[in-house]
Amino acid sequence: RMLEVDFPPELLARVPEDKRAALTGVLANDPRPSYQKDPERVYGFSFAGFEVRFTVDGDQLTVRDIRPAE
Repeated sequence: RMLEVDFPPELLARVPEDKRAALTGVLANDPRPSYQKDPERVYGFSFAGFEVRFTVDGDQLTVRDIRPAE
């Protein structure tokens, strides 16, 4: 199932415009391990040179932080 993605504009602005749709698509497809369902847990993954941090509560994914990968 697809998730609704809440991507705050100030965080989305950090992502190059040509990568935004792809990142949003990855997030909507729920990149968490299938056994993880904790709404308090902050998940993360690398995407196009960025570290993306997010939480998921029900069908809502919220981006919490995005920064250049170290």
